[in-house]
Amino acid sequence: MSRLHSLAAGILAGAAMLLSGLTPALAQTEQSRQPDKLVFSILSAEGQANSGPLWQPLLDDLERAVGVPVEPVFGSNYSVLVEAMRADQAQIGWFSALPAVQAIDRAGAEVVARTVDVEGKDSYVSSLIVKRGSGITIDDVAACGKKYTFGIGDAQSTSGTLAPLTYFFSPRNINPTTCFSTVRSASHQGNSFAVANGQVDIATSNSVNTVFLTRQNPEVARQIEVIWESPPIPESGILVRGSLPDELKAKIREFFVNYGQGFGPEADRQKAVMDRLNYSQFRSADNSYLNPIREMKADQARRENRPSDVAPPVVSPLQRIKQFGPFALIGLLVLAAIVMNLRRKKAPAALAEGQIPSPPEKSAAAWSLDILLWGGFAIILIAAFGTVGLPNIGNLFSNPERMQTYGRDFLNPDFSEWRQLVGLMWLTVQIALWGTFLAVFLAVPLSLMASRNLSPAWLVWPVRRIMDIMRSIPDLVIATLFIVAVGLGPLAGVLAIALNTAGVLAKLFSEAVESIDQGPIDGVKATGAGRLHEITWGVIPQVAPLWTSFALYRFESNSRAATILGLIGAGGIGQALFENLQAFEYRTVSTIAIIIIVAVTLIDMLSQAMRKRLL
Repeated sequence: MSRLHSLAAGILAGAAMLLSGLTPALAQTEQSRQPDKLVFSILSAEGQANSGPLWQPLLDDLERAVGVPVEPVFGSNYSVLVEAMRADQAQIGWFSALPAVQAIDRAGAEVVARTVDVEGKDSYVSSLIVKRGSGITIDDVAACGKKYTFGIGDAQSTSGTLAPLTYFFSPRNINPTTCFSTVRSASHQGNSFAVANGQVDIATSNSVNTVFLTRQNPEVARQIEVIWESPPIPESGILVRGSLPDELKAKIREFFVNYGQGFGPEADRQKAVMDRLNYSQFRSADNSYLNPIREMKADQARRENRPSDVAPPVVSPLQRIKQFGPFALIGLLVLAAIVMNLRRKKAPAALAEGQIPSPPEKSAAAWSLDILLWGGFAIILIAAFGTVGLPNIGNLFSNPERMQTYGRDFLNPDFSEWRQLVGLMWLTVQIALWGTFLAVFLAVPLSLMASRNLSPAWLVWPVRRIMDIMRSIPDLVIATLFIVAVGLGPLAGVLAIALNTAGVLAKLFSEAVESIDQGPIDGVKATGAGRLHEITWGVIPQVAPLWTSFALYRFESNSRAATILGLIGAGGIGQALFENLQAFEYRTVSTIAIIIIVAVTLIDMLSQAMRKRLL
């Protein structure tokens, strides 16, 4: 077995040892033991900057009551927070009703308390909202016709998605995707701002968000009108991870149930804390208080699985041929042209001394192939003209007021928080830097095993398929998986970038290796050196400059890609960018954009200088 084969076997053995070593640690996580700290997860539509000061006093009191440090974590995605609790990255959290059911089912969570609003209600209602004065009625919504744009909530939102589907759309046999011209998903606050600004015609909301807007953004609240409300929905709850010690769970339950109750200065202070959260108390509850949500889910499932009122049209074989025949014919013609072109290829005739070679003449098969390829490209381009909405490009100039408003704010950046934003951008650059470094570390052995001139076919094929998988899965999906494993924060972003970039760099590195000169390798081999020495002295010196150039290019692109990962809580400036976009804080968005542009420009200049030194 060659040194390269030994290297591959060693990597596999090391992976097996790593997995076997992780098993006891994972098992220990599930044991009922006193945690070093409690991570309290909060899904905040208003962002950490607004919600943090509201929750922090309560969490400080919780820490003193249970004797365990409490650390808040804010997210913008229900599923991520549920999976964080499932992976023991969060032990306690505030969940609305539907995510609470998901946390119980998927993460083994337990309800310890439910919230009660300032009016004494432990329920709220979902709603459909429109811009005040728009004239849109509930009958107009039910009429569909793709006339309006619609803002729906997160897929795991009770009032933003489940309740409207259960109580309004499904009973009327309406599918929002086919009913409206455009459907976008956002938080309640984001949808409310979109309705008030005329960017969305209709959106889902709830009574809690209405109270929040009335208090925090009265001008926006005055521009919104509620045209439909659902039956009562159970309010949000406080959930703990089931594996926590019973004594600790009892302390947490007792804290919430008694918080803000009674009389005296301390009780008054706690009541003020809850009032800012729009709560009057936390009422004792267990998992059964969420049974109405389970009934809603079951009813929705029954409706989706019921037989369709209209049978699907029967498509005859002739109609199938009419639908797909032209594409099949084009494919067969292209295949035939390729085969003919390959069969007619001949070795070029030897040139007489001093004779100037004439340009090669294309055969009929080659011309046919060119026509088919470029003609097919033109047909697809024309066919996609309407699909991608290009006929509506005139809308770009039909709403100059909105563009002027956006442009005015965007051209007037707010630098009041520039130090904090620069710090987040620096964190993003560090995420990209470490992600790229780890990617190079992974890509080097993968590229050597995937190079046809160095490795046998039985090793090249599976390694290349692994590389395909690594670079095919989107960064957001990979980051979500790593959040489950390592928790919310920049480490998930580093690992996501590393895995995706490793797949890309491994392919580029392997192609560079396959194009090297075989002479230096043969020279090293002639000295009797082993396989590892051949790679070290015959391969690496030839590809090192190109590998470094590829890595620097990927670092530049990763610095931009890392901002997107902030959307799911992977840290960096991306989270601040999306929070401000959803809140329509365009002045802050402009500042963030400027910071990103400056950072990427500096990285580009540095990379260019480093590449020049390699030449």
